Order: sequence, then C-alpha cells, then structure tokens
Amino acid sequence: MNTTDDAERERAELRARMAEHLDAALAPLAEIADPVARERAARILADDLLPDAVQRVKGVRGEAVRELRKTLTLAAVKERTGLSIARIDQIAKGK
Repeated sequence: MNTTDDAERERAELRARMAEHLDAALAPLAEIADPVARERAARILADDLLPDAVQRVKGVRGEAVRELRKTLTLAAVKERTGLSIARIDQIAKGK
C-alpha cells in the first residue's frame, strides 16, 4: 500500500470516529417526544453548542499547526497536511 492510500484510509477512519461522536451528540434529540421541546433542544445545539465547538476546533487546529511549525518548515508542514502555505499561516494565527 502506498502513502496516499494510507493517508486516505487514516482520514476515513478519523472521519468515521468523529461521525460516531456526532451521532452520539444528536441521539438525545430523537428521544425528546414533545416536538416543541425537541425543536428547542435542536436550536440550542445548532445556535449555541455547535458554534462553540467550531471555535474550539479552530483552537485545536491552530495549536497543532503551531506545534508542527516549531520543528518543520512551512514547506514540510504543507507536505504533511496538504494545506497551502497561506492556509497554514491563517490557521496558526487563529483565522
């Protein structure tokens, strides 16, 4: 198997794991019998919790990129992550 195949398999495995966690977060919504309460809970998830999660993910990405930059050149980070140099810089700056 080549490096590309390994990377694609790893990405698919990570995506599946994250999807399982997301499914677990959504599962309680289906258990709410009252449609008004279910809508309200879904709104809280969409309006409050998911935007917070996006900000937290940005922080994780920024930290990871800054960690890579401690020991690698921009070109090496680009090679390993598949991100453009401009995007690496943006992520490192929290954008």
